[in-house]
Amino acid sequence: MQPGTIAIVSKPPSAQPPRLRCATARLSVVCWLVLCSFALAQNIPDQHDAVDEEVKTGTLLLQQGDYQNAKAHFERAQNLEGKLTAQTSAGLCLAELQMGNYETSRKMAEVELQLISNPHARAQAYYMIGSAWLREAGDSPADREKLQAAEKSFREAVELDPLYDLAFFNLGYALLRQDKLDEGDAAFHAFIGAAAENPESAKGLPLAPKTRVAAFTVADSASHALSTESLHGRFVLFDFWATWCPPCIRALPAMRQLAQFFPEKEFLLISVNEDVDDQERWRRFSRAHDVDWTQIWDENSNLYHVFGLAPASKLSLPRYVLVDGDGFVRHVYGGTDQLGVLVGQVVRTVRGSFNGQTKEEAKPPVTKKPD
Repeated sequence: MQPGTIAIVSKPPSAQPPRLRCATARLSVVCWLVLCSFALAQNIPDQHDAVDEEVKTGTLLLQQGDYQNAKAHFERAQNLEGKLTAQTSAGLCLAELQMGNYETSRKMAEVELQLISNPHARAQAYYMIGSAWLREAGDSPADREKLQAAEKSFREAVELDPLYDLAFFNLGYALLRQDKLDEGDAAFHAFIGAAAENPESAKGLPLAPKTRVAAFTVADSASHALSTESLHGRFVLFDFWATWCPPCIRALPAMRQLAQFFPEKEFLLISVNEDVDDQERWRRFSRAHDVDWTQIWDENSNLYHVFGLAPASKLSLPRYVLVDGDGFVRHVYGGTDQLGVLVGQVVRTVRGSFNGQTKEEAKPPVTKKPD
């Protein structure tokens, strides 16, 4: 995420797992939605006037998910100003988006675009427009014109800010939902590269070794044995997920690209499935969605609890555990609202250890706009 970003979790999708490769189900992704002008406001001395108080209250309410009251405070701030401002337009844009008022949200972002010139701030406004189109496209069968509009806006965003990893992520989804599979894969690949270069992912590095992983031996989906000994000498990211976990599913296109990003002698992604009561469900899902990197079915969640990720009999998903070549845990990540930071830190850590050369440098997808 970029400085000044507010992370907002979108409404949960339907229970049925989405079709990733053909992109036919509803997209309800974790959205990192930005009020760009708030970052600028930090450079202004604190002014205890009515406008500032309304904006501060509106921002707090946005973070708390009270979008209707947030909107009211931004509207009062706008009335007190006596004119449209980038700050209040950004706040209204986000509030309207989260309430499902997509056309109004886009109009507010268009107002913001007329008032700002900073490339990253403009990229954020285009991201908001794209997010509104993407949500409005709704369930399958998706509205192709709305998906094309979303694609166009996300391409504008990444052209203005090539390190805007979230825009690449949502561009990838917009493309997959149009069955543009190769372009979608390229966008998720570019998401990996942008996340690695984004300064936000450098915060908290280096990741120091912590606890040593307890010895284990498991079999992957191809019946190959994997153990602490066989994994020695390379970094491993364990991706604990389940088919009933929507955030886990949303992350899979990015995980596919991360799995291919480094040579296997340096890095291995192992997705560990926690459908503990239905192994066949996992196998059917993996076949249907071309989950073709290293996979493990975690019977009775044994491996999950080897890592001590939750008390016995409890699961919290998704969880991601980065283990180094000496078998020490470097970091445990939870959820996907910081997926860009997670991916960026993994890539930076592996590169730093191996003076890393990826299989190929991440390149953004072709930035031609849809017809």
